Amino acid sequence: MRVTQNTTANMVLNSLQTIRKRTEELEQQASTGLKVSAPGDDPVTAQQILHMKGLVAQGDQYARNISNGTSWLAMSETAMDEMGNILSRARELTVQMSNETNDANARTAAANELQNMKSQMILLGNTQINGRYVFGGFKNDTPPFDAAGNFGGTDDDITVEVDKGASVPINYSGGNLLRGGTPPGSSGTDIIGIFDNLITQLNANNQPGVQAELPNLVAATDQVLATRTDLGARMNRLESAGKVIDDMKFSLTKVLSDKQDVDFMQVVSDLSKQQTAFEAAIAASGKISQVSLLDYLR
Repeated sequence: MRVTQNTTANMVLNSLQTIRKRTEELEQQASTGLKVSAPGDDPVTAQQILHMKGLVAQGDQYARNISNGTSWLAMSETAMDEMGNILSRARELTVQMSNETNDANARTAAANELQNMKSQMILLGNTQINGRYVFGGFKNDTPPFDAAGNFGGTDDDITVEVDKGASVPINYSGGNLLRGGTPPGSSGTDIIGIFDNLITQLNANNQPGVQAELPNLVAATDQVLATRTDLGARMNRLESAGKVIDDMKFSLTKVLSDKQDVDFMQVVSDLSKQQTAFEAAIAASGKISQVSLLDYLR
């Protein structure tokens, strides 16, 4: 095979271009901190990176859903806790008023206190978070209860997606919780109705009628407690889902970093080597270009 000066020059030029291309790649990696800056750098890896970024973005959305759902349930739990306290006081007061020795003043004071309790229950039924009424169902942009305690919301479940194809309801119907269904008392205990009955019986000085509401108050307390128990189960499910999402995001982020992020110290070291090789190649090409035909004839 004949090797001419032109061939030698082309070989040197190709070597210089290869070194320079690698140097540019390393400079790009050093400036961006990324192994793959464009799909053309490594199509397969670029596709994997995009897929993992998509999964991380989904995980972020699920995490936001879980956070919002947890806040909604926590606000509901706070309201139900206070409802339980009010019912406990109502039972205590009803037991006191079941005694025939109470005079008209005592009955009037008890009726006024029960009226205040009813108002507090309605106020709790209109609990809101971020401008949304937690017990209103789909109709949660307006108070679900009016001043008399009539429910105007819906019984629909509001759900949040915590994983692909997995959702958790985060609300409770105020109609079911405080009115026992629609119409009131059709599927549970009408708590607001109990307060109305107690007030009516006290004003009428009907001591047996007051006594008759005691079992209903027990049922009302159980109704709120059962709802709180279910609420706790939902919060536990959200917490578990949150841990799964966090673990998934951590694993994906680690793999993504391995695929995408450069070892900066290694890149700097390789860049220094490439620059040295480039300078050496330039020097060698200068010497080769000085060789003439007379040098071969000597």
